[in-house]
Order: sequence, then structure tokens, then C-alpha cells
Amino acid sequence: MNYYRSSPCFNSNVECTADEISALRKAEQNSSEARKKANDAVFKALDEQQETLQSDADNLADLQTQATGAQGQMEAIQAANQLASAQTNQLLQIRSLLVAQQNAAATLAQAQADKESQQIAADEKALAGENTPSPKRIW
Repeated sequence: MNYYRSSPCFNSNVECTADEISALRKAEQNSSEARKKANDAVFKALDEQQETLQSDADNLADLQTQATGAQGQMEAIQAANQLASAQTNQLLQIRSLLVAQQNAAATLAQAQADKESQQIAADEKALAGENTPSPKRIW
């Protein structure tokens, strides 16, 4: 927020140049692009999960069949290891979804905090009572 308080665009004593206005617009554009990329990553992860969901379910059913039909200790251990491996794979997929979701949430929170800081600085300027009246015009 201190950045915006000291920015000429939010300071009533100084004029905001075209370059500074352009920099603010560029920062807003970058923020928007970051949110879009984070959301795209979430949707990509969801699409990948949707595509593999049926094959994962089929694989799990096969492993469960092997485990219940295991004859002997060695087959039972192998089936248990395969089930444990499948569970680990599922946990990694869940973890990747959570990371994508957290990244999107953090990006959104940062953009909201930046926008809030701009609003606070603009409000402080507007309420400071240091506004210069416009010159009188006679029509």
C-alpha cells in the first residue's frame, strides 16, 4: 500500500505522468494475465484428471480382483504392493490438483490485495481535503 501512497498517481501534490499511468495499466494487465494462467492450470489439471479417471478406476478394479483372488502369500503381497502403488499415484494426483488450486487462490488473493491497496490510496487522496478547485469559467 505504501507504493501507491507514494505514487504520483495517488498523491495530490504531484501530477501523474502518462508513463506512470501506463505502468499502472501494465501492472493491472500483468495481474489479469497471472490470474488467467493460474486458472488455466487448474482447468488443465482437471481435464487431465477427468481423462484418466475411468482408466484409474478400471486399474483399481483389476488390482482388487487380483488381491481377492490371490493364492498364496507371494501373490497376496504382490497384489498389496500394486494397490499401495496405485494409492500413492492417486495421492500424487490429488496433490497436484491442490497445488494448482492453491496457486490460483494465491494469485487471486494477491490481485485483490493490490486492487485494495490502490483503492485505499485513492480514497485517502480523495478524502485528504487537499483538492485544488478548478478555475472559474464564465460561460
